[in-house]
Amino acid sequence: MKVVVWLLIAVVLAGIAYSFSTCRSEQSGGRTELTMFDWDYAPYNKMNRQRIAAFEAENPDIKVRLVTGNNDKYLTMVTGGVPPDVAHNAYQNISYYAKRKCVLALDKFIADDKDFSLDAFFPATVKGMWYRDKIYALPDHGSPMVLFYNKNLFDEYNRNHPDQEPLTYPGRDWKWADFRRAAKALTQDRDGDGRIDVYGTTVGFSMNRFPAYIWQNGGEIISADKKRCMMDSPEAIEAIQWMYDILWVDKSAPTYFSQIEGASQQTHSIFFKEQHLAMMMTTRWAYEDLLKDGKLLTDFEWDVALLPKGSANRATVFIGGGWMISSKTPYPEKAWRLAKFLTNEYSSELSMLTGRGVAANRAVVERLVHHPGIPPEHDYVWVEIMADARPKDFDFLEMGADRQRALDEINYLSQGRRKPEEACRNFTRIFQKGLDTLWEKEGGP
Repeated sequence: MKVVVWLLIAVVLAGIAYSFSTCRSEQSGGRTELTMFDWDYAPYNKMNRQRIAAFEAENPDIKVRLVTGNNDKYLTMVTGGVPPDVAHNAYQNISYYAKRKCVLALDKFIADDKDFSLDAFFPATVKGMWYRDKIYALPDHGSPMVLFYNKNLFDEYNRNHPDQEPLTYPGRDWKWADFRRAAKALTQDRDGDGRIDVYGTTVGFSMNRFPAYIWQNGGEIISADKKRCMMDSPEAIEAIQWMYDILWVDKSAPTYFSQIEGASQQTHSIFFKEQHLAMMMTTRWAYEDLLKDGKLLTDFEWDVALLPKGSANRATVFIGGGWMISSKTPYPEKAWRLAKFLTNEYSSELSMLTGRGVAANRAVVERLVHHPGIPPEHDYVWVEIMADARPKDFDFLEMGADRQRALDEINYLSQGRRKPEEACRNFTRIFQKGLDTLWEKEGGP
C-alpha cells in the first residue's frame, strides 16, 4: 500500500513539474530568463509589468517572466521542483522556506553590494525577513494599523451635546480610556427603532489585530525564546477583557452577528465609508475604498491618527511581505539584481501608488505622505506609527491545525462563545501544545 501511495505522489509531483516547466530559468538568445512570482491581483499584475519593463531596460541581459498565484501555488511550485527565481511572500512564511533551505540567505549579497543598504527600510519591515541570524528576503511593502476617524461624526456629537465634555479628534495624547469614551459616545440609534445604526468603532479579534492590544498593555503572545505561550498572563487577559467590554458591555462595536440595515456590504471598511462607523483601527489597504488620486471617495471628511496608547505603549501589528531568491536558481547574482530592483525607490513608489499598503522604503513613504492641503490631513501618521510597529512573532506556518484552533478561541469572543480569561487560557493550552510539538520535531520555529 505504501508503495502505491508513493507512486501516486511521484506521479502528481511529476505532473506539477511538467505543468510549471515553462517557469524554469533558461539562457536564450544571449539573455538570461528569470521567473518572478507575485500575488494574482489585476492592479499588481499591471504594476509588475511596468516594473519588469523598467528592469529589463536597465538590465538588457535579463528577461523576466511574471508568474502569478497565491501561496498554495508557490508552495506547489517549490514542492514540484520548479520554484520561481524571485518570489514575493508574506514575512511570516519566510522562516518556513528558509528552514527547509528553499531560499537563499542574502547576507553576502547585501555585504558585497556597495549600492544597497538595509538602512533604507523601516526597521519593522526588515525584522520579519530574518531567520536564525540570517536574512532571507528583502522587504517590499505592508501596513501597520492606525486609527481612522470620521471628523463629521465627532463634530456632530459636539454640536448635539453642548452640555457634555467635547470629544476631541484622536491624537498623540489619546489613551485607551479616551478611545473607549469616544466609541461609546459616538454609538447611535439614529432612527429610534431600537437598533444601532452607527457604531463608535470596531474590535478586531483576528491574528492581524488582537496582538497589538496585548503588546500595548505590556503583554506578549509568546516568550522571546519562542518556547512558551504567554497569552494567559494578566497583561494579555486584561487587554482582551478591554476589547471584549467595548463589544459586549459598552456595545460600541458590531459583533460577529451584527447586521446594519442599509449598509451595501457587511464589512468594516464599507461600514466606515457609509458612515455606520465613527472609528476603525485598520491598515492602509482601507484607502482602496476611501481615496483615489488624492480625492476622498466619501461625502464626509475623515482622517487618520496614531493608535491610542495602552498602559505600556502604542504598539501596532505590521503585516507585510518581501522578495525571496530560490536556492535552486541557476543565476543567483542576476536574481539578486531583480530582487534589489523590486525594493528600490522607483519600484516602491509604483507599489504604493498602486495601493499596496505602505512601502518598506522609508524615503518613498515620507515623500508620498507629505501633501499639504490634500486629504487625509495627517497622512504622515503612517511614517510615525512605524516606530511602534512589530511583525507577528508567533505566526508559524508549521503549527498547522494547533495554530488555527488557538486563534479560533480568540475569534469566538466576537460571537459571545467565550469569556476573555477562558479564551486566553484555552489559546495558551492549544498553542503551547503546537509549540512543544514544533520544538520536538523540528527544533523550534
